[in-house]
Amino acid sequence: MNLSTDVKMSTTLPTVALGEITLFDTFVGLAGTILAAAGVERIVFGVNNDQAGTLKVYESKDGTTYRQIFGNIAVAAASAGDLSGPYDWLVEPYRYVKITFTTTVNQGTWEAYMRLEPRRMAAV
Repeated sequence: MNLSTDVKMSTTLPTVALGEITLFDTFVGLAGTILAAAGVERIVFGVNNDQAGTLKVYESKDGTTYRQIFGNIAVAAASAGDLSGPYDWLVEPYRYVKITFTTTVNQGTWEAYMRLEPRRMAAV
């Protein structure tokens, strides 16, 4: 399987927006298919958000136990109509990846964009 797709998520984050909210979990979203088997090497993510928050990326070998990779990513509130990002992660070495967003206030505007890429970025 070779996966190259855009995923657009347009939703309001939960009213009680304390703690981490899972945006995407490849174990769940790809029905247990390992990233390499799905042809996913990179995940590119951007969000139109009106409140600041923190993105975190986790990896897992079994789809159950996760550990954080890439460190905390502070996401400022985007200017009206703009996107925060893009954030581009090489996920090729990992079996499963989960992306979360943490915020302590309600988001009024929340449109997330994600692309699952079957290739690495070209060298510049």
